Amino acid sequence: MKSKKLLFFFMLLASAGIFSCSEDEVKVKGDADLTHEGVKWNIASVEYMLIDQTTTSQTVKSGTKADAGSFYFVEAGEKGSFEMNVEGYNKEDVFNYSIDVNGDVSIIDIEQNVGVTTNQNILVISGASTATTMTLDGTITKQSTSGQFVLTVTMTLEKI
Repeated sequence: MKSKKLLFFFMLLASAGIFSCSEDEVKVKGDADLTHEGVKWNIASVEYMLIDQTTTSQTVKSGTKADAGSFYFVEAGEKGSFEMNVEGYNKEDVFNYSIDVNGDVSIIDIEQNVGVTTNQNILVISGASTATTMTLDGTITKQSTSGQFVLTVTMTLEKI
């Protein structure tokens, strides 16, 4: 009898250990994963104001985050992309950019869809760069018939 109780207790303990170790899947709101190419710049820090409005709710969050994602710049080109994660929101997009001889950076992209799906994505970020760092600030906006997402950022990027 004692061995049955011991066996039952052992099985209970083992199953609790197995189930407690299973990974909880974290649900992230936002954009689908993109394939990035180009020179990688780490978002060393970002100060942000996030506003997510839908027809039924509004979320407003602000703060500072280190190591928030990456920007990618195709050298000798005008295309780039980024991936950023703040407050459980994953933002990824492609953009056009320019860096002039003084190191001034301009990142702009505007996309609009009208029809079955009506939405607008606007990315406007500017700042200054050196060989190893960029300081940027601007706004990432996504609007649709069901709501609006606005992320205002001030970032420091470091070249990887």
